[in-house]
Amino acid sequence: MSADRNAFKDEVLGCLGKDEGVVALQTCVAGHFPDLEVYRENDDLVIKHGGRFLIVRRTGADHFRTEIYVEAPSTNEVDFGGGIERDVDSMFDEIAAFAEG
Repeated sequence: MSADRNAFKDEVLGCLGKDEGVVALQTCVAGHFPDLEVYRENDDLVIKHGGRFLIVRRTGADHFRTEIYVEAPSTNEVDFGGGIERDVDSMFDEIAAFAEG
C-alpha cells in the first residue's frame, strides 16, 4: 500500500471515529481523490467516477453497504437490504479500487 493509501486509510478511520455517519467521509474521499465527484444523498455517500456511481451507507460502527451503478444512482437497492456488506477495510479498498477503475 502506498503512502497516499496509508494516509487515506488513516484519515478515513479518523472520520469514522467522529461518529457522524458515512457523510463524514465526504471530505476525506474528495481530498484524496480529486477526480471523483463526492456528495451526500440523505445519509448516504454517493461517489461518481465517469459514468459509474458507488453508493456507501453506514450500517453500524464498522459496517457498510455498498452498491455500484452504471447509470443514474439510486439508494433503492441499499434501502431494501441490497448491496454488499463491508467492514472498514473492505469499504476502504472498494473506494480506492473504484477510483482507479
